[in-house]
Amino acid sequence: AELEDELLNRLNNNNNNISNSDQRLMDPIIGKSLTRNGLDWIRSVSIPSSFDKGEENVITVNLQPPTMLHPKLQEITSNITQVVQEEMVQLLSNKHTLEPHDVDVSVKINPQDITTASNNMNIRETTPQSSSFALKNMTHFVAVYSCKGGVGKSTIAANLAYQLSAMGGRVGLLDLDVYGPSLPILVQPDDPTVRKSPPHVQEGMVEPILHKGVKLMSLGFVSPNSGVPGSGPNGGAAVLRGPMAGRVVSQLLKGTNWGELDVLVLDLPPGTGDVQLEVCQSLSLSGAVAVSTPSALAWADVRKGVEMFGELGVSTLALVENFAYFVCEGGGRHYPFGKARTLAAGDDDDDDDGSNETTSDAPMQHHHFMPQSSHVFHLPISETVSSSNESGKPFCCDEPNGNSEQEWAVFSKLADAVSADLLLLQHNMMPAFMQGQQGNSSTAMVVTIDEVEDSAFDVPFTQLDIDNSHKRFTVRLFCNEGGYQKIIGGDDLRSRNPKTGEVEDDPSSDFGEGNGKTFQHGCGGVSHCSDRAVDG
Repeated sequence: AELEDELLNRLNNNNNNISNSDQRLMDPIIGKSLTRNGLDWIRSVSIPSSFDKGEENVITVNLQPPTMLHPKLQEITSNITQVVQEEMVQLLSNKHTLEPHDVDVSVKINPQDITTASNNMNIRETTPQSSSFALKNMTHFVAVYSCKGGVGKSTIAANLAYQLSAMGGRVGLLDLDVYGPSLPILVQPDDPTVRKSPPHVQEGMVEPILHKGVKLMSLGFVSPNSGVPGSGPNGGAAVLRGPMAGRVVSQLLKGTNWGELDVLVLDLPPGTGDVQLEVCQSLSLSGAVAVSTPSALAWADVRKGVEMFGELGVSTLALVENFAYFVCEGGGRHYPFGKARTLAAGDDDDDDDGSNETTSDAPMQHHHFMPQSSHVFHLPISETVSSSNESGKPFCCDEPNGNSEQEWAVFSKLADAVSADLLLLQHNMMPAFMQGQQGNSSTAMVVTIDEVEDSAFDVPFTQLDIDNSHKRFTVRLFCNEGGYQKIIGGDDLRSRNPKTGEVEDDPSSDFGEGNGKTFQHGCGGVSHCSDRAVDG
């Protein structure tokens, strides 16, 4: 026990200052120490009482990260192993002559010890009788969208979900394209039956379909006897007006017993209509992934989607340009839909002939809602991916092989990029693409907070979550050093002057210059209020 305590104390003899800590005990993404003075992920060490040179005894280090969706987890465990080996050599130097390789170390992570909870205040406070109770134990919601149909959005969503699951995450995949559900075609489980939840679960709930570690739900899996237009694998056309589509989406989302999930991937239908608004208004999305092709026609609509999600406070964490190119038998790259509209990571290091240069009219390369180049991925036209779709077994369910290295690299890097940003958001830090754009803008828009010293938060990246049931707003601001969250009650907001922020004696008094019940809009227009109270 003394040896264990001494080793743990040595590991924890690192502070949260990067310059004074062993870099190997720093999280490479968050930038903080893994030890007690930082993230406190190294919980305990176990050393066999008979530990001695030559004996097959293993030192166990218990590591408890907040999620398995960490792209550098293998690097972290390797670094901890090295540090423990070196520390043990020093601790036993008076008794034994050891080399680091003489010390066997096992870094263990128990996924069952990782708890999940929604970042949405409204969902987190739900009761078992609430319609949102099924979402209570989900840490992240990630939407995959495109504003043009036929660009491979569902293929990207499915493979992203399975790749995140392969990293060790607890992942769900929800097909919200109620007009044309494609998940039953892309994924064909042995038993695609949707069953009612056990009696101890909330009444009216159904169980998701579990396939290779991913929980699935789609209108296409629902029995055609449900009465919902378009339900069932061979369902007819889903003729749904906006309100009906919203109710179907809400039922699929909140009527499924998802359990504990690190992330629920939402495959949205094309466009910017009722389904997208229902999702953005009922959930606090952690981020989104945009899918397009390099064609000008597809990009014209992608611009609208990126801007819509950005204005709703949802960051587009990554962009996939599908059908970006194909490689002929002679090894040359060809671009049937035009060259890339954005420069992806590593493109400038590829072919010497400049075949990966972007088009001169790239419309969103410097858009402030647009991910930086490290979060842009070009997926080639692939016979292997297409065959996987038609066989009902997603591409990322198979083991990597030499015939599809480029496709594997894209999906692997996409999952790494998304999971890294989710990890940062989970620690109230700015996503990587926001950090990359910090200072790139010629006219930085920042706001300071009196409660936070030396703060300069970026206005374009402000997130607003509206909680109608509790009549309050949650505002999230980001900067290089981290994040800030403020919950504002509706009554408090109404009692303040919109120009000065000062509390007014009479909330119904002037809200602008002039007399009577008038206030000025930012555009200069003037509206008149009646004497009756306004609920808002």
